[in-house]
Amino acid sequence: MMYLVLTAMLALNVSTEVLKSFITVNDAMEKTNKDYTERNEGLYAVFQRAYAANEAKVADQWNKAQQVRTRTAELYDFIQQTKYELIAKTEGVSIEEAKTLHPNDFSKQDNYDIPTNFFMGSEILKDGRAYVLHDKIDEYVSFLQNILGNDTSKVSLKALDVNEDYRDASGTPLSWEAFNFSHTIIVADLALLNRLQTTIRNTESDVVSQLYSSVSEDDFKFDTISARVVPTTSNIVVGTDFEADIFVAAFDSRSKITATINGEKYEGESGSIRYRIPATSAGEKVLRGTIDVPGTFGVKSYPFEYTYHVNQPIATVSADAMNVFYLGIKNPVSAMAAGVADKDIRVTISEGTLEKTGPGQYTALVKNVNVDKTKTVEIKVYARNGQGEKLMGSKQFRLKRVPDPVASIHGKESGLKEIRKNELLVAGGLDVEMKDFDFDVPDLKIVSFKVRLAQNGSLSSSMPSKGDKFSSEIVQMLQQSRRGNLVMFSDIVAQMPDGPRTLGDFTVSIE
Repeated sequence: MMYLVLTAMLALNVSTEVLKSFITVNDAMEKTNKDYTERNEGLYAVFQRAYAANEAKVADQWNKAQQVRTRTAELYDFIQQTKYELIAKTEGVSIEEAKTLHPNDFSKQDNYDIPTNFFMGSEILKDGRAYVLHDKIDEYVSFLQNILGNDTSKVSLKALDVNEDYRDASGTPLSWEAFNFSHTIIVADLALLNRLQTTIRNTESDVVSQLYSSVSEDDFKFDTISARVVPTTSNIVVGTDFEADIFVAAFDSRSKITATINGEKYEGESGSIRYRIPATSAGEKVLRGTIDVPGTFGVKSYPFEYTYHVNQPIATVSADAMNVFYLGIKNPVSAMAAGVADKDIRVTISEGTLEKTGPGQYTALVKNVNVDKTKTVEIKVYARNGQGEKLMGSKQFRLKRVPDPVASIHGKESGLKEIRKNELLVAGGLDVEMKDFDFDVPDLKIVSFKVRLAQNGSLSSSMPSKGDKFSSEIVQMLQQSRRGNLVMFSDIVAQMPDGPRTLGDFTVSIE
């Protein structure tokens, strides 16, 4: 880390080779962080199995591990967000765009003014991001010390100590913030932040491993040992398999165990048995038997019983507003399958696109379709499991064009309506809205119209207007109108999701 920082302090004339080296290191650390995150998730999975096997013995340490998991994720994600904000500020782009940029794409790889200002801020106010990061790391270390108490035999928190004695090359004392982030280029900062994330993940692993190891194995060997059945899911459908892990809590994985399950004999590996049976009929099913564990004085059997449900394949698909899909707008749709978790469901549409908005919730968008030829679309619901995908059900929806909107002026619409001259002029143009239509129609607006004035038995020429406002010529004509004159609006065109649409004419009378 010190090498990275000291090199970055010479960034005013950083060579292309050095910049590429930073980027190479950064890429490698990004991959390392991903690997460490996956490794830690595997550690939590092992811990959770021990908790499921003997909740009373493991609960205290498991709950601490969950706190570590949450606090680590918060600090890790804060550093991740800091990287995005650093890129956005240095490169002058949005946060969303910053998330997509690779350091090779940076136009300011060797700029150190902007990153330094971002991290250090005002020297007096100490309002830069480095000071916030310092406090969060310090709080995280204190939290871990509190979690571990006196049990730190396998854990060192020194790598995250931000209160050490930091000095520059001449021996002058420096703060942690200045030592790491003063006069450093963006690619060096990213490498350092990635290094911090790696250290955090390593520390998380050490702490959780220590919590796990502190659960005495003797407690399992000499306390009550009970069998556990851990299924992939307790609700399945006909045509799929029931699948579960059946194991004894804290059993020596080197031992070979056997089991009798519903009258059949099975052999296990690594202390557990993988059990699978086809679901051929619906209803409540009972799984019972014994796990036979070889011990010093012979084999001891541990009975178990587990109930699960097999459901008929049923899918629910419904339009949340009406039993039709309107072209060009987002139609809300619910799609789910009984007994199947939302994460294991895939929903498709025969035309257009589907956007997931929440558990079981979607919006369907169909456009550029000839409704005279393609009169319906079909929604299909699939359930994923260990054997692949199964179609749970489908439903068709009729396609319809969005109905015509209604043009008006100062609340006056179709038919002959009276309006005061000053109201007409104050309105300044036409309004448009959907009548008795429950969907949101985006970008609905008047794009053009024409106006004619009938007075003293004569009819003026047609005056066009672009957009929804009166042109200056139309305003001048209306100013010359008198009581009893007719103002006729025609060729009214509105912008709709499926393109421009001509609306009905209407006339108002000056009162």
